[in-house]
Formats: sequence, C-alpha cells, structure tokens
Amino acid sequence: MTVAEPQIENERTEEAVRLSVPASLEYVRIVRLTASGVASRLGFDIEEIENLRVALDELASMAIELADRGELEVTFFTTDTELRIEGRAPIADGVDVGVEALTAQILKAVIDDYELVSRDGYAYFSCVTRRPLA
Repeated sequence: MTVAEPQIENERTEEAVRLSVPASLEYVRIVRLTASGVASRLGFDIEEIENLRVALDELASMAIELADRGELEVTFFTTDTELRIEGRAPIADGVDVGVEALTAQILKAVIDDYELVSRDGYAYFSCVTRRPLA
C-alpha cells in the first residue's frame, strides 16, 4: 500500500492511497478495512463507514468474480469534499459487466454514486461518498 503525495488541483488538495491485492474474494476484507480506515480519518461516523463498506464489498466482489487472473487494484482518493474509490481487475474478452437490480438498489441506498463497467480488458468500479459537513 502506498500513499501518494497530495496534489493541488483547482485549489483543492487530493490524496491517494493505493492498494493491490490478489483478485480473490478472500482479499475483499482487506479492501473494506482500508476503506474504513480512510473514511474514519476523514471524519465519517460509524453508519457512514458501514454504508461505504457495504458498497465497496458489493463492487469489489463483482469485479473479482468477473476477473480471470491477476490483481485487484484499488485507489482511495480523498478531497476536501468527498471520498472516491476506484478499482479494477483484469477480465477475459467478452465478459458481460453489469449490476443486477437488487444490487443497484442496495448501492443507491448506501453510496452517493457508483459505476461498474468494462474497458480495455478490465472490470472497473468506482464509488463516491460525500464527506460529512464539519
């Protein structure tokens, strides 16, 4: 796991934490724990952290289930206003990527925004949650 140097973008500071684990469901727990730590540092409360864990568990698990090899790469971006998590896992050509209706309902209830797509041989996911007001 690495922490990137903060970057100044339009007068806002963004930090990134990068994590790479084997594309196996056994490692989703490490991804959730990392998300919890980052969110806690940003001032999220227990309920907000649990919602983030639920969303990340769904999205990372779907990407891993589609993966045919390699690593799950996840980056946690923090800004003054949000926590954005992006991940990717390699998939075979022609694999259908999508979110089932029930999963979509769960994600809409626990996270501000999400996406799961395939592009260039990878299943990509992202989710965004706004930072709590101080």
